[in-house]
Amino acid sequence: MRRTDDTPRLHSDACTARTVVVAPGRADRPNELEGAAIRCPFCPGNESLTPPDLLRAPKNTAEPWRVRIVPNRFPVAIEAAVASPSIQSPAVEGPAPSAGHAPGSPRTAHGTHDCVIESPAHVRSILDIDASSWRTVWELCQERLAMLASRGDIRWATIFKNSGAKAGASLEHVHSQIVGLDFVPPLIESELAAVRRAADPFGDLVSRAVAEERVVDEAGDLIALVPPAPRQPFETWILPRTAEASFHATSRDRVQGLADLTRSLAGRLERLVPGAAFNWWLHQPPHAGPSPVTWHWHLEIMPRINGLAGFELGSGCHITTLTPDESAQRLRDA
Repeated sequence: MRRTDDTPRLHSDACTARTVVVAPGRADRPNELEGAAIRCPFCPGNESLTPPDLLRAPKNTAEPWRVRIVPNRFPVAIEAAVASPSIQSPAVEGPAPSAGHAPGSPRTAHGTHDCVIESPAHVRSILDIDASSWRTVWELCQERLAMLASRGDIRWATIFKNSGAKAGASLEHVHSQIVGLDFVPPLIESELAAVRRAADPFGDLVSRAVAEERVVDEAGDLIALVPPAPRQPFETWILPRTAEASFHATSRDRVQGLADLTRSLAGRLERLVPGAAFNWWLHQPPHAGPSPVTWHWHLEIMPRINGLAGFELGSGCHITTLTPDESAQRLRDA
């Protein structure tokens, strides 16, 4: 039986340090990639099917739009004004209860959830977007992330893409998503701990990739490399060679470089495994407090070639079929 209240809520498990968002409303998402016949909400002329724009390019509304960022109709987190006026920004790491909730009990998932409509054309692949327009997509995403970083109620934010049904996409029209949260996710906490333990772990990551010939491509001072323990064949990370904590504060040259590298890597993957699904996500530190001086923001791109089975899900250890240097070599040659 469905709940009448579709408010997304956070559930935490102290034994596993696991945080789960229970969002019943997401079950109502139209799934075009599973055969549902829908009127595409992302196509020009159907703007009434989405909430009003948060950002658009060009900004002049008299001109046809090329990129739009709109609130997600099926969010994993909702604004405080919608959720409850009593929700406060947490003062401690990890999910914190809102007023009236005991530690560890479910609470409203406070934050933001946006859709980035990356093209007015009804296309599936970013490779169908010209290079200039694709740079505009990333510039608008950076603007939105900067907006979230300036808010006192959002502690961390990310942009992510689900490309293809195997990667969790439900709509064919090319898009990505931006989520801002009022807590720091466990995976980011683990990266923060690694940065605090080691002198310069991301610098070491870059140096080792160069030495071991795992560099795939470069754009300015951005480098695309295969990490030393890839979870899937052809997994790649993009990061600046020099330390820089937050993507929302990076230079325009780096934003455009990231756009160019994501397009290049998507093309290489398509030539190696035509039609392969993939995910990517941005990792940067929390907005509040001092950022680690050796942190490098980075975009992780993970193809969905090998399925996740019992061993991976039960142990957290992944199984892949190519060594890191083989993945890098094949990507360079593609």
